Amino acid sequence: MIGLLLAVTVVVAVVATGVRRLRRARLARAARSRPGASVEQAVHVRSYSEIDDRIARRWCVCGGYVERTGEGSRVVGGRRLRVVRLVCQECERVDEVFFDTTDVLH
Repeated sequence: MIGLLLAVTVVVAVVATGVRRLRRARLARAARSRPGASVEQAVHVRSYSEIDDRIARRWCVCGGYVERTGEGSRVVGGRRLRVVRLVCQECERVDEVFFDTTDVLH
């Protein structure tokens, strides 16, 4: 009887681990396709305050709060980009968000 209980417990643990991995993979895929995830998907902004607003509403794929750790500029294919580096406070995942600032007026 104890052997059966142990076997059921192991099966439940394996299934739970598999479900957790599938969920993480799905969330990682969704994160790669959201706006700003790459240079090709850069978020078009007209002012730098829009960048602050979008970063304030952004969360990690794990659901944790992200903190801005730095930012810089790049020029790619004639487009001016602002790149913001974020770190999750929960899982410590590092992420970069790309913003197209070509049309920003100074």
